[in-house]
Amino acid sequence: MKRTAIAISLCFLGLCGWTQPDLGVRTGNYSGIQGSLLNPSSIAGSKIRLDVLAFSVNEDFANNFLYAPKGSLPFFGVRRIIKGSIDENLFFTKYDPGNPNKLYSVVLTGEFLGPSFFIRVKKKHEIGLTTALRGVANIRDITGNAAQNAFDYLQASNLWNTTFQDQSARINGMGWMEYGLHYATVLYDDGRNEWKAGITLKYEQGLFAAYVKNTHLTYRINDTTGILFTNSSVDYGRTDFGDFRHPGLSSFTHGHGFGADLGVTFVHRDHGGDNAYRYRIGLSLLDLGAIDYTRNSASFHLAAASANFADWHHAQFADNTQLDQTLSAVFYNGDSARSRVGSSFHMALPTALSMQADYAICGPWFANLTIIKGFGHGGNAGVVQPDVYAVTPRYETEHYEVSLPISVVYYGHWQPRVGLALRVWYFFIGGDAPGALLKLNDLRQVSFYSGLHYFIK
Repeated sequence: MKRTAIAISLCFLGLCGWTQPDLGVRTGNYSGIQGSLLNPSSIAGSKIRLDVLAFSVNEDFANNFLYAPKGSLPFFGVRRIIKGSIDENLFFTKYDPGNPNKLYSVVLTGEFLGPSFFIRVKKKHEIGLTTALRGVANIRDITGNAAQNAFDYLQASNLWNTTFQDQSARINGMGWMEYGLHYATVLYDDGRNEWKAGITLKYEQGLFAAYVKNTHLTYRINDTTGILFTNSSVDYGRTDFGDFRHPGLSSFTHGHGFGADLGVTFVHRDHGGDNAYRYRIGLSLLDLGAIDYTRNSASFHLAAASANFADWHHAQFADNTQLDQTLSAVFYNGDSARSRVGSSFHMALPTALSMQADYAICGPWFANLTIIKGFGHGGNAGVVQPDVYAVTPRYETEHYEVSLPISVVYYGHWQPRVGLALRVWYFFIGGDAPGALLKLNDLRQVSFYSGLHYFIK
């Protein structure tokens, strides 16, 4: 499972999004351009008139199949997680031999925001720009038998000579550069009630992608001499990962696309002319759009009433093209080209609907409710935003901020989270699920973010 391990490592390095809510930093009044990633109208009429983000990095891992015991990790053991993932001596699995068809899900995400800003250009009008490197990998509803066989490189003899099925697994992963142009304005303000709106238009530069869908597999690993498939079919696609051996962004770029975020916010004040609000409610539609992967990309269809992958244990693949050709030959009686059905494919962004409600309790004390509902893509390829339901109390001043995001994430399974985030002047650090890094629980999920931005009121 080395590819999965490396993907986990890249996430922790910040190179690999669902729409990361970063609840501890993106829901407050000093979130700046970061807040526009949750609702593009948030920067309109903001408490600050200029915000420059030097950088921010966030990583998120959530699953119900892999885990690392808390005793195997040092305090804030990011280095151990990376090394253990690559060396493959860190993670264990939740596979249940008594229920080999139990479904599991895994999400790996990350985001690196480079230089970004917003500025008030005139009263009630703000513009901004963001640059980001984003990525996400979803594994949804994979059966325990398929996941365990992948984890063991098909070499677990206790899983041999047994017929297994997987009729549900979907895998989607992609990484892309994103350049966003932001505009927000106050539409109406009578002193007590205010309406704000915002839009973000984004150009997407696709770097890599892969998907597996329409999975209908019945298979039996006899031993190292053969894997027998019966009445099986699957569709998949991928970019050429061999391109990463060559330096230069042009070698990495495999496609292009466009995206958009839309948002509105209603603000209510108890007293006219008072800048302090009692509550605000926002609604946003995030990551509308898709990327077309057209360069060094391909899509495939495998189907056979009976196919035998003979001597699989000694198969060697110099690149993904050799793997494609080998699988085609297995499923189509030696025809190594028949499985290829296209030289491009289309992948949707992690589209989501979000609602944010913020209530001013007293003085610097606030409470925030954020809901993010991800959309599936039907039978089409595309990464998916998990659902998030969160309540975040916070203490907020211009110079200091402390928040405690309490959330539940759903992506095929429910996972509760308790986080912590701190901001001191312009530096922030936190996580929506930092427990594993703090040695409080086993590593099944982790969320961490940090960054630096400068703002002027």
